[in-house]
Amino acid sequence: MQNHNSVPGAEIALEGAVNFRELGGYPAGDGRRVRYGLLYRGGNLDALQSPADRAVLESWHLRDILDLRSAGECVKHPDPEVPGAECHRVCAMRMADGTEMDFSSSGIERLAAEKAAFEKAAGHPVHDYDWFSVLYRQMPFENPAYHTLFALLEQHRGPLLFHCTCGKDRTGIAAMLILLALGVDRETAVRDYMLTNTYRHEIIEASLRGKSPEERRLQLSVEGVDEAMGAGAIDEILRRFGSYEAYFSAEFGLDAGRLAALRDFYLE
Repeated sequence: MQNHNSVPGAEIALEGAVNFRELGGYPAGDGRRVRYGLLYRGGNLDALQSPADRAVLESWHLRDILDLRSAGECVKHPDPEVPGAECHRVCAMRMADGTEMDFSSSGIERLAAEKAAFEKAAGHPVHDYDWFSVLYRQMPFENPAYHTLFALLEQHRGPLLFHCTCGKDRTGIAAMLILLALGVDRETAVRDYMLTNTYRHEIIEASLRGKSPEERRLQLSVEGVDEAMGAGAIDEILRRFGSYEAYFSAEFGLDAGRLAALRDFYLE
């Protein structure tokens, strides 16, 4: 487990996976910071196969694991059982009709059909990058996965791990929402989001070789994260609600009292 001297956002050393970290240590105003050892983020847990990795995972003494992946992803890479942890799965990316978004052949066909319908309504073609930007801006709103996340946070049960496949998109938006709810400023939340590109640097660079500038922009959002997309998602909150507090109240029922209780538990 990370200690109180850890640098906020530091990667947790694992043999089988990258981009696992915790949210502890980030300043949250009023002289407080996010408590260490309570909020973990990551990717596929089935990558943690070695005895050393299992020991690290179990050292977190998790009470809840929130899996943000689709059913198809979970079948291919099921979460292992973690002693003492209750597992919850709610897909964080959904189609317009509410069905889970996945990247199987049938899922890609449905996504292409939805994009075509969007282009028809817009009256012009839409670049894939811009289409994914639209999807990102929709993620913080009426998202069952994030409603489950905040319901778990309010239970104050103890250490929680939330994860998807690579720990970058669905997990990254979730982490920003948590940090904002705890009073961490926007710039710090976005900086944590962008750390994915540091920890997945080798994977990203390998995927960009031989790509044109336009292809590189989209590919970066596939293997890493794009700041405009991520920041755009939380800036959409301000556009719709005017403040993060108004959003958390309207979206999750976190009025001033409940938000204060959340901060009292997760901050020190």
